Amino acid sequence: MQDPIAMMKKPMVRYSQKSVLIIEDFAEFARSLRGMMITMGGKKIDLVYNGDDAIQACKEKKYDIILSDYNLGDSKDGQQILEELMHFKLLKSSAVFVMVTAENTTAMVMGALEYQPDSYLTKPFNGHILKSRLDKAIFKKDLLSPIVRKMRAKKWQEALKSCHEIAEENPKFKMACLRHRFNCLRSLKQYDKALELTTQIVNERPIPWAMLGVGEIFFAKKEYERAIELFTDMTNEFPMVLEGYDWLAKVQHIVGRPIEAQQTLQKAVERSPKALKRQKLLGEIAEENDDVETMTAAFRQAVKFGSNSAFASPDEFVKLTKSLGLQLKGNSDADRQKLLDEAESVFSKLDHRFKHDPGIQFRSAVAHADFSSITNDQQKVEKYLSTANKLYDKIEEHIGSKESIEITESLKHLGQKELAESILEEAVEQYFDDPAFIKQAEKLTTNKNLIENSRKANQLNTKAIKYFSTKDYPTASEYFYKALEIAPSNVNINLNNVQTLLKRFQSGEKDQQLLLEAERLLSGITRLAFTDPRYERYSELSRLTQLMLQSI
Repeated sequence: MQDPIAMMKKPMVRYSQKSVLIIEDFAEFARSLRGMMITMGGKKIDLVYNGDDAIQACKEKKYDIILSDYNLGDSKDGQQILEELMHFKLLKSSAVFVMVTAENTTAMVMGALEYQPDSYLTKPFNGHILKSRLDKAIFKKDLLSPIVRKMRAKKWQEALKSCHEIAEENPKFKMACLRHRFNCLRSLKQYDKALELTTQIVNERPIPWAMLGVGEIFFAKKEYERAIELFTDMTNEFPMVLEGYDWLAKVQHIVGRPIEAQQTLQKAVERSPKALKRQKLLGEIAEENDDVETMTAAFRQAVKFGSNSAFASPDEFVKLTKSLGLQLKGNSDADRQKLLDEAESVFSKLDHRFKHDPGIQFRSAVAHADFSSITNDQQKVEKYLSTANKLYDKIEEHIGSKESIEITESLKHLGQKELAESILEEAVEQYFDDPAFIKQAEKLTTNKNLIENSRKANQLNTKAIKYFSTKDYPTASEYFYKALEIAPSNVNINLNNVQTLLKRFQSGEKDQQLLLEAERLLSGITRLAFTDPRYERYSELSRLTQLMLQSI
């Protein structure tokens, strides 16, 4: 049976006009790939031999075609490259990414396909096969790129119109257009329409993305039991679609079934062990379940596979040392030395990888002191506590809520109650709107006024948001200022107030002082890390404030 895409009339691809990046660590095969592209008419061909150079090349140039080997020796692999390019939006909407490999293990194939390259080629292959795959992938990508561009710009209604038009003109791509249509409806929070669309598809034929869509809408509507039933059916019917396991575990955890969530994630990591984020989540849930063995194995894998990943964080290092410390209790002398050696190695890697970040160095020093207390090495406890106290004053960014709880618990265990309370107080001021965090903080603090004030600030902030939603911006500002009297450094309240001041200006209060006040509030936010989820909003509000000031 002929390929339906191949049967369609396609315009000839002018490879002479396409920019190509070849990522291949084996020089001879890299030259072979380059030769194939030249035979096809390619002229603008760049060649790199490792993952880091590939990422840098994509930062400097937007390529039309990327041919990446999966296995690149000791550098980032093809899966990690594709994941980073997608996450940091370094690919054009029309770019084609082809994964190339000589391996065919289940773990490798699952890992390579999880981030959905546009095509997949197993070595050896010839120029004819490469051209055939590229022709099909480029035709499809070019056809759908108007939808993708509009979705990236969050022009959902325009994207929906393009979905309809392209599907009408190209019925063979109707399903791809329906998938984009679903994503638009979900982004618009038109859940009933999105559910109707995916349910109709699933009733006709169970398709993985449509089943996922049904489950996601159940989740968005907080119909958790229906979501669990759907995702369970999906993992049974499509056991190689790992996103189904992720969603199932997420819902199981939310409804209070952490053991089931752990079992679900274990099935997923067996199929695709190199997924860093999934390994970390498995480790966290295993910790919650007091399953030290699984916790250790998961964070050990996360450290291993994160060695070349942009998504590596201190979390997996610290959590691994914590799990090794838990294993130390009650082990034989032989096991004890092996665990000690591994922990010291992990601390060394942590300190080296994040050596320029005082906040992470501080966290590492506290964790190292805590670990040393387990081994009864008082000299090391004092050494790392001294280091931690010196580093604390150098921290330039807010410590996260989870990290603050972890550090506070360790410091209290080590007798550093004053420092522990300082860290907790700062965290409560920043994250008072996180009920799970406040519940943990309440158990750790001796300052009862701290929790009471945090609840007052939260109530004022919530009331201000309600006034904002009714477009009563002056009253909203009034309540935001009251909340700031309690929590002056809280990033969310400051950003909320800035947004309100800008709205007041846009709504008719053409008073320059409103913009100057917004600028003042923004200038006071000095400890926000680029990686903080709130940074994007801060950056956008800063941009809008400056634009408005320039327009006066």
